[in-house]
Amino acid sequence: MIVPMQKVTLFISARHKDAALRQLRKLGVVHIQHLKPPISDDISGLEARLNSIEKSLLIISAENQSVTDKTYKSNDIQQMVDEILALSSERQQIDGIIEEKESLLAWFERWGKISAAEVEALQDKGIYIRLYNVPKNVLKNLPDEAIVEILHEDRNQVLLALVAETEDQRLEFKEELIPRENYRSVTVELDRLAVRNEEIDKRMNELAQYADQLQAYKQNLEKRLEFATVKSGMQDAEEITYLQGYCPQDKVENLVRASEKEGWGYLSEEPVETDNPPTLLKLSKWTSIIKPVFDFLGTVPGYREYDISQYFLFFFSIFVAMIIGDAGYGAIFLLISIFAHYKSVKSGKPLPHAIKLFYVLSICTIAWGTITGNWFGAVQIAALPVFKAMTIPQLATFPELFPGLEVEPRQKVMYICFIIAVTQLGLANIMNFIKTFPQLKCIANLGWFSVIAGLFLVVLNLVLGMAMPGFTVSLIVFGLLATIVFANQGKGISFIKGVVQGLGGAFTTFLNAIGSFSNIISYIRLFAVGMATVAIASSFNQIAVPMMKGFTFPAAIIVLLIGHGLNIAMGLLSVIVHGVRLNVLEFSGQLGMEWTGYNYAPFQENIKNITEGEIK
Repeated sequence: MIVPMQKVTLFISARHKDAALRQLRKLGVVHIQHLKPPISDDISGLEARLNSIEKSLLIISAENQSVTDKTYKSNDIQQMVDEILALSSERQQIDGIIEEKESLLAWFERWGKISAAEVEALQDKGIYIRLYNVPKNVLKNLPDEAIVEILHEDRNQVLLALVAETEDQRLEFKEELIPRENYRSVTVELDRLAVRNEEIDKRMNELAQYADQLQAYKQNLEKRLEFATVKSGMQDAEEITYLQGYCPQDKVENLVRASEKEGWGYLSEEPVETDNPPTLLKLSKWTSIIKPVFDFLGTVPGYREYDISQYFLFFFSIFVAMIIGDAGYGAIFLLISIFAHYKSVKSGKPLPHAIKLFYVLSICTIAWGTITGNWFGAVQIAALPVFKAMTIPQLATFPELFPGLEVEPRQKVMYICFIIAVTQLGLANIMNFIKTFPQLKCIANLGWFSVIAGLFLVVLNLVLGMAMPGFTVSLIVFGLLATIVFANQGKGISFIKGVVQGLGGAFTTFLNAIGSFSNIISYIRLFAVGMATVAIASSFNQIAVPMMKGFTFPAAIIVLLIGHGLNIAMGLLSVIVHGVRLNVLEFSGQLGMEWTGYNYAPFQENIKNITEGEIK
């Protein structure tokens, strides 16, 4: 459920602002909403320091980290951060210089150990050296009087030096520039830079030992920045300063007691329509296992939207089972879950929700793969008596194992997909009906349910060739009329005005009905992706089977491992693309959800013993 919130306003003596905020942070129940833009020099300074330490942590994360027991004060840690950034900047500069020197070294290796100073010395004696890189076929066209020395030649190009007695004597080609540095100075500088790089690497490794203290210092700065932001976002009124925020309804009593004890004035009220409270989801022990999926997607329902966690978990489990569709793959997932469970228990940590979710998805996948007779996409395994006995013939992946079968299993699976579609989308309409009851507009939600039911029958007729009942059109027409007449009914709106507004949006309603038809069709992806998984698995099996005898047996194993590994990876990707989509778009769209919420994040003290001095 989405926890109800109260909008609270706290009035505090301006002289005791800091002490009050520290007490409020200890209480940790109010999500602060700034009354004015939080801007101050303290905030700017803390943001700059936080930015520098985040950069330093990224830099030393690449080093060989170890832990040291030695502690530093915050000022010393800030100096350490500055040193890390300075060393990193120096290393980048050195890398750039090394790249430049190595390009010079490559030039000397190609043209010879010649320098501009030596060439200028020859010029003083009346000898002018010009270097050229020319195509080999132009050698025969060089002037007869030109004195050239071939330094190097390959298949198509020639490096040559023109020895001229006058300054204006040149060849009609682009002249190669001679470096100002000499070969020896370049090599000496490269050696020096290499030594300095080693010194920087050694010092960086030493500094990386303090990564934990840097992380603690970063958390310290984050809390100080939060404190400064809350303080700056308060509104002042002479001797009184006040702040606003949101508090869970069941925590308001704690806030009231604290206010009375500290001498704060307080006001608690229901959020109005123009308010946008944060969302706090209170999930049951069972439905909380879907939280990793929400965290991965970064989706949060709006405060006035639905908590669909339980429905998301139920349908997501079905979608994963049908998309993966292979009991063998499900068994692999189950073994991974058991291993992860063992490692978690061994480490002494609570079992993560992700592992619990993986258990559920694994078992559902095994169950669906078992009743459809799909084990690694292999008909040979599906034909084994124990697996064949557990297969429902009408859903069999390999119907050839059941001679005389009067139904087409693929059509039955598609039928199940459409049953899931009308169930999930119909559930959305029922939820909307319950939410709006007893207002007149609740009838519009029943109308949409009627439209979904009628479109479901149309889909069965068009896709599966099933007979369409005579009342199908009536269901759709009745549903559209009910939607047009009642969708805009509400408080303060006369019935006639609501009907007029509905007629004005009739074309949009018709387009939404077409969208609902598309949504129902969309569920066939469960069948299509599942069949694709079977086809890929079967293809790799067919490649490997002829290789299972003789010296090619190891190659067959490699083909199976790579093929099924790739198939599993593609299946997991399909779960994200298709399984999540049906919940987040089709189902949520039917509910009218936009996922516009943001998480409840109370002003609270997460770090113990934060001080301006020593980091503990």
